[in-house]
Amino acid sequence: MYLADLHIHSRFSRATSRDGDAPHLDFWARRKGIGLVGTGDFTHPAWREELKRHLEPAGPGFYRLKEELRLPGTAPGPAPRFVVTGEISSIYKRGGKTRKVHNVILLPSLEAADELSARLEAIGNIHSDGRPIPGLDSRDLLELTLEACPEAELIPAHIWTPHFSMFGAFSGFDTIEECLCHILMHTRLQSWAARQTCWTPASLTRNWCTPSEPAKGFLAR
Repeated sequence: MYLADLHIHSRFSRATSRDGDAPHLDFWARRKGIGLVGTGDFTHPAWREELKRHLEPAGPGFYRLKEELRLPGTAPGPAPRFVVTGEISSIYKRGGKTRKVHNVILLPSLEAADELSARLEAIGNIHSDGRPIPGLDSRDLLELTLEACPEAELIPAHIWTPHFSMFGAFSGFDTIEECLCHILMHTRLQSWAARQTCWTPASLTRNWCTPSEPAKGFLAR
């Protein structure tokens, strides 16, 4: 079992530490006993290129920091694994209301991040902030994501907070079905608060489904 933190931001996101880079994420994950860390901000081109230089493959869907980049004083023990993640801010109109929903996306590789980022860049600005605001409806974001990478996962971020969440009292929805509509018939949605989730490697790399598969788990009817 992995203790995981999947909702991470890099220094390319607004209001974040200048130390938000892969060596520091590795350093603090070791200190805190976290075995699986999201990269965060995969949509940002400069961060994505930095990740390609700093990380190396560590099994299907996983990366680890290159040994020569470890910081002095790094705690001993197994190196934490990285998985490609990013948060998208969806602000849009639906049903006569302004909706503001943050979603975390997990991808199986940096190559998949290149593909999805190219599609998002055609819609909005992904250069100014590691957490972009493309103006996409959440259901359209999920559909676009699965078209680019059928193995992707979408997790509603900080799902219970009153602002910028799927169930937010001020700008969210009352049900997952209301938010994602017909797309739920073609995918399995993992609705955990990303910072409170523990996964095994198998569930991360093998428990994805494609749009052609029926919905599974707690969303199945």
